[in-house]
Amino acid sequence: MKNLFINTILILFTTTSIFAQNDNHNAISNTNNIIYLDEKTNSLVYKPYTDKGDIIPDFSFSGYKAGITKFNLTKVVKTLSPLDGDNTKSIQNALDSIGQLKADKNGIRGALLLMPGTYNLSESITIKYSGVVLMGEKDQARNTILVATTPKQYTLVRIGERENFKIDHKTKRQVVADYVPSGTRKILVNDASCFKVGDAIIVERPSTTEWITAIGMDKIEDSWSSIKVLNANQLEEYRKSGKLSEDGKRVNTTKQWEPGSKNLIFERKITAIDKNIITIDIPLTNALQKEYGGGLVYKYSYTKRLTDVGICNLSATSLFNKSVIAKNREGETYFADEQHGWTFLDFVNAENSWADNIEVTVFSFGFVCGLKSRFITIQNCRFLDPVCLIEGGRRYAYSINGQQCLVTNSYARNGRHDFVMGAVVAGPNAFVNNTAELCHAKSEPHQRWATGTLFDNCSVSGPDAGFSLSNRGSFGSGHGWAGAQMVLWNCMTPLAVVMKPPTAQNFSFGTVALTDKWSTKINIEQSLDKLNKISNNNFKYIGLPAVGDGFIFNNGESVVPKSLYQQQLNERSKK
Repeated sequence: MKNLFINTILILFTTTSIFAQNDNHNAISNTNNIIYLDEKTNSLVYKPYTDKGDIIPDFSFSGYKAGITKFNLTKVVKTLSPLDGDNTKSIQNALDSIGQLKADKNGIRGALLLMPGTYNLSESITIKYSGVVLMGEKDQARNTILVATTPKQYTLVRIGERENFKIDHKTKRQVVADYVPSGTRKILVNDASCFKVGDAIIVERPSTTEWITAIGMDKIEDSWSSIKVLNANQLEEYRKSGKLSEDGKRVNTTKQWEPGSKNLIFERKITAIDKNIITIDIPLTNALQKEYGGGLVYKYSYTKRLTDVGICNLSATSLFNKSVIAKNREGETYFADEQHGWTFLDFVNAENSWADNIEVTVFSFGFVCGLKSRFITIQNCRFLDPVCLIEGGRRYAYSINGQQCLVTNSYARNGRHDFVMGAVVAGPNAFVNNTAELCHAKSEPHQRWATGTLFDNCSVSGPDAGFSLSNRGSFGSGHGWAGAQMVLWNCMTPLAVVMKPPTAQNFSFGTVALTDKWSTKINIEQSLDKLNKISNNNFKYIGLPAVGDGFIFNNGESVVPKSLYQQQLNERSKK
């Protein structure tokens, strides 16, 4: 089909060639900055960016086993070759049988090796046991292909099963300090006698009425949409709530934030106790403020969370209806069927697990780190040419909803929100050394106060490429302030909108302008105007990539160290 957009591919650059443009020849280190590299000690110096002691957090805890230990390929204990017809039961039974094996001293059971070939999968497969790996041969990764065959939206591979953590209510303790800064590891509680070093705890930051009012998320502007298909009960519900227009043809889709709905849940471990001061292993990525409810600390546990699960050396695609097409804003046609394999991989409930060397096509969502997952590494992966409409709720390449997750050395093409976080994500998390092309929307914290994510040496280009650390207002159903303590470090982009949230901050260090055929002054200004309108701002583009009232340092030129994540990891590894 002429002009078929899915086949309109730009000249691809390797990650190495893109970042060769962003070396340190002109980078600067300024000792007046809030974070800089001390040339004598070759170590980072952190200065508070508020008078209450908030500092840039350590993002290097992101990834498998907090970045310190590299995962190794597990020994193969079972091998499969593709069957004619459906392979779902064959693969699921093999994974389950490996799950029944005795784990070794490191918790590893073994790997299922898929020989090269095509494996049709009519339903989801789920890894249900720790220490199990699904893999193809490394040098045959593109020839070991998982194919979603059923014309419906489903997730092809799930790791873990849904579960809510269990709270030890007897250990609930109140944070009593007036202010616990972002970036800190020390917390004063009213009574630490129930805790001991090594305890797994949650530090919970509440979302009180006072805080929601302070950041204006109880006054998000209304957003009216045409009614699609609603039954009589739904119409009556909208009418009673005042969300139905007088003519009965539109509904107000904006939802104001409700108290208790945006609590941050930081999973941590106690490393020291001094009277009623506990020290945690990983810094907080949001302040705890007594005036906004302070915080709670308590023990917790999971019973079904998996560990040391991996998937690697595979390709994945889906069958789809090629007769379903749509047109993009340039009038070019593209495949738009939405009844096919929808999400490739979802880390539902897992920690210290990984995905490596996987190429995904057709799926609308590529790699998802779920809310109940942490210490996940996704590396050396590719997300290419999704098949679906180019609009909201689609084309997410790498999506983080958990904490201490790392996406690195990976690529996306023809997506929308390629490097993205969901709502109330508790950091730290990191996207490091990634590239996205033909972007149809911004990489960003997408909605409702995600905290503490680093975008480090990431490059985005395309029709609507950019980074957005902003108030998204009534976008979606009232996304509002999407993220806080977000950091751009030596990224390349046509535009980075960096706004300062009330009670918090966002940062840009060394953001460098990327020029492509779409990054004209008019297009950039139009993109900025959309965010200005929704957030009630009037920021101006003056030719430099980073725009906004957030903390913007060295706009247009890179900084040292080249990678904040790598520098932080190197320093921590030496301790």
